[in-house]
Amino acid sequence: MQKKNQMTIVMLMCLGIFICMIDSTIMNITLPAIQEDLHTTLETSSWMLNVYTMTIAVLAIPMARFADMFGRHKFYLVGLIVFGLGSLLCGLSTSANFLILARFIQSLGAAILIPLSMVIAIGVMPMEKRAVPLTLLGATQGLSTALGPTVGGIITEKLNWHWVFYVNVPICIIGIVACVCLLSLKQERRAEAKVDWGGLILSTSALFALTLVLIKGNNWGWNSEKALTCYLISIVSLILFIVIEKKVQDPMVNLSLFKDRQFLGSVLIVSAGFVFLIGVMVLLPQFLTRFQGKTELEAALLVTPVSTAIFIFSQIAGLLVKKIGFIFPVILGFIIMGLAYYLLEGLSINSTSTEIITLCVLLGTGFSFIIATATIASTSTFEGELLTASQGVFSMLRQVGVVLAVAIFVGGLTNKIDHNQEKTIQYATNQLAQLNLKESERARILQHTKDILHSNEKQPKESEQLSKKQIDAIVKENSQNILSKMPARQREVAEPLVSKQVYNEVMKQQSEIKDYSKKVNDYGADKISSSFSSLYKTAVPFVFICALLGLTFRRTKKKEVATV
Repeated sequence: MQKKNQMTIVMLMCLGIFICMIDSTIMNITLPAIQEDLHTTLETSSWMLNVYTMTIAVLAIPMARFADMFGRHKFYLVGLIVFGLGSLLCGLSTSANFLILARFIQSLGAAILIPLSMVIAIGVMPMEKRAVPLTLLGATQGLSTALGPTVGGIITEKLNWHWVFYVNVPICIIGIVACVCLLSLKQERRAEAKVDWGGLILSTSALFALTLVLIKGNNWGWNSEKALTCYLISIVSLILFIVIEKKVQDPMVNLSLFKDRQFLGSVLIVSAGFVFLIGVMVLLPQFLTRFQGKTELEAALLVTPVSTAIFIFSQIAGLLVKKIGFIFPVILGFIIMGLAYYLLEGLSINSTSTEIITLCVLLGTGFSFIIATATIASTSTFEGELLTASQGVFSMLRQVGVVLAVAIFVGGLTNKIDHNQEKTIQYATNQLAQLNLKESERARILQHTKDILHSNEKQPKESEQLSKKQIDAIVKENSQNILSKMPARQREVAEPLVSKQVYNEVMKQQSEIKDYSKKVNDYGADKISSSFSSLYKTAVPFVFICALLGLTFRRTKKKEVATV
């Protein structure tokens, strides 16, 4: 194959990876607009995100296997068609259920495109030049994942959420035309093998149960009956899967993959890397909009440096890996990400844009070394069916890392926010006890404080304050109560004085309530916003510990090219 065509095919594969990975995060910013337009609950809306990630995690391995059996190029073309059709249906959706179904169709295409993009791009290059497509593909994966919220924010603000999906359609059409022109669709080498139905069913059930409990565990409770059932299904399915795969002639996954230290290291570091990347990309925009009052677009632009850093430094990381091996880039990547998390410890309402941009640049830089190393290492010296299988497993575990990140960080943040809300309510109760108010009035104000805390208002409202009409009514009622206890002949003379005295008392109470409201709002905003920084503080040691994963590549012996 001519060198020019080789690089053109690699860029075509980068296109496939880009549209699939960007759609895994593009809805993070767009979801509130979709929820409002389609009048859906948060529970229903969350499945618009989760069905995409879950389907890719569950089906990446079998789709990669089917591609070997029926033709990689044909399967890649089918993947583009299915992804484009799913994107079109997503854009046309007028109900939540239809959008979830359309996202499922879209994710079927992504489950084909993601592993095959890697396999086809690598396959067109000779073994000694694999680093070139792998570096480009690794950069594309990280860039698109981090760029998703920014693109979603811009499109939603300038157009509407439907165009988040419509933009994929012309890209897919271009890709389809390019496939027909560049790829050999008629005479492809196919694997002579039977479908491993046992492996297919067991791998699907194991991964489905695992991803389901990771997604729903925070709502169900990690020790709930539903969660325990998912654990049991996943463990039993995995054990049976391993037993069957060792015995069948044409396994769904060749387990010898995991005997290769280089491949094993790649799947470990890519899973860990995506956990820490997504842990910031999902939560930081929420912090910026909820506590710093940024618009969705402003928040998206502030996290864009993550994408820029990944795009720039992935190229450098790829060259570094080629020259000195895998160990140092992995260690360096996690150390730099650890520094970003260390800066996130100081995240507060008063954090400046410069501070946010700095930590985002560090996060993207660190991740670029991890994703470049993992992508190159994932292919090891595999060829043929082993290469396809390796990319199916690699894609699956990367998506599990994404789901795991959401489960860990969203669950951890929810627990910390709940804890700090309770602290704020206790503080409000103590402050109210110092005010000279009726018990019923204290209960009303405290209930309003609780309602504000449990809402998602960006800025607290001070509606504890009474309107002028309400104040006049209270003054009149209290004045009448006092005057009714006086002799009738004194009431007319005393009425102006009593009304003024009562008015002053009411206004004093209102001033105290206003002070209370400001104290509680300030205390609550500080406490609840600190939930983010304390969560990242907890994660810092784990980021640095993951640097030790680089040691999985030590003393990797060269071996002959594996072929099937």
